[in-house]
Amino acid sequence: MNSNTNEDEVDEALIEQCAQQVANAKRVVIFTGAGMSAESGIGTFRGGSGLWSGVLGKLVLGWFGTPIGWNWTPGFAWSQYVDKFYNPMRDAQPNPGHYALAQLESKFPNSFDIITQNVDGLHQRAGSDPSIVYEVHGTVRRHRCIKNGHIYPFDSDVIPTTSPRCLECDSGLRPDCVLFTESLPHEPFSRSDMAVSRLARGDVMIVVGTSAAVYPAAGLPVEAARRGATVMEVNLQPTEFSSLDNYKWMGKRAGVVLPNLVERVVKLR
Repeated sequence: MNSNTNEDEVDEALIEQCAQQVANAKRVVIFTGAGMSAESGIGTFRGGSGLWSGVLGKLVLGWFGTPIGWNWTPGFAWSQYVDKFYNPMRDAQPNPGHYALAQLESKFPNSFDIITQNVDGLHQRAGSDPSIVYEVHGTVRRHRCIKNGHIYPFDSDVIPTTSPRCLECDSGLRPDCVLFTESLPHEPFSRSDMAVSRLARGDVMIVVGTSAAVYPAAGLPVEAARRGATVMEVNLQPTEFSSLDNYKWMGKRAGVVLPNLVERVVKLR
């Protein structure tokens, strides 16, 4: 028996209702978390099987998920990052949910934004316009030096397990993504905040695969609801966002729900 059978089921009437709302919206904002990329084979960070779960996960988080390990053991941190973090993301492929969102984007010219907590670049690889994808936690597609933040230009997506030295200051390298205890990069979060501020009653925010636990980004759907937008969620189970006004839980799997939703929106719009 297929273990995904129940997860693949969708409420046809609910999806149709949501599609009608999306088709009638003037603006759509997408907000994605780790669950969006789970179907591409990229592990999530929280939950019972998350990368940060258990005693070992907490040790890994404390050392490599914060600046501590990068500052004290930069060479070891880099090799572990390339092997266990970067390479799996490099090799992952966008899933049907990513492609569905790229298709939906084409129906909302100049009124569609994607805010993502993911650092894998799969939205762009699926065809989403990079200029409207706001990576609020940074990206592993770009690297910078530990000491001064100089960007290091790799010529290929195959990077060495031994860290090159910064071309300007000879420092070791790290991914240009947010570690725990670090602030979010100003520009992508500012653009995300602006995207949400443009939402109004009748507009839609689609939330996919986020734990609703990582702030300040998790506050964006709250603000969207406050402005009157409908918040539609795709997640293994409803999150704390379920207490928001105008909330709808569409189903579990992004790769199933989103293509179903977008197919209907395309016919309606």
